[in-house]
Amino acid sequence: MPELSPPIAVNAAEWKIIEDILAEIAAGVEVWAFGSRARFTAKPYSDLDLVFIGAHPLSLSQIADLANAFSDSNLPFKVDIVDWPTISEDFRKIISQHYVLIQKAR
Repeated sequence: MPELSPPIAVNAAEWKIIEDILAEIAAGVEVWAFGSRARFTAKPYSDLDLVFIGAHPLSLSQIADLANAFSDSNLPFKVDIVDWPTISEDFRKIISQHYVLIQKAR
C-alpha cells in the first residue's frame, strides 16, 4: 500500500515522479534521502540529495540514466545522486546522522 504522504519535503506530484524514476531505473536498490529535504528545512528550489545503498557501485549507465531521468522530469529542483560504495567514511557518517529511507532493497 502506498504511503499517504511523501516522507520527505516534496509534494505528492513530485513524490510520484521520484518513485516512478527509482522504480524504473534503480528497482531493488535501497535509496535514502538526506539533506534539507529529509530534514524538512528545504526551500522550494533546494536540491534533493539521494544516496544509493549497495554492496557494489552503481553502473555508469545507471548513474547516467538516473541523472537524465531526473533532469528531464518535471521536478522543479535538481536531484543529486550519491553512490554509497564510492564515498568516504566521513561522508557516510554525515549522511547516517539523518536520512529517510525512500526505497527498500529487494
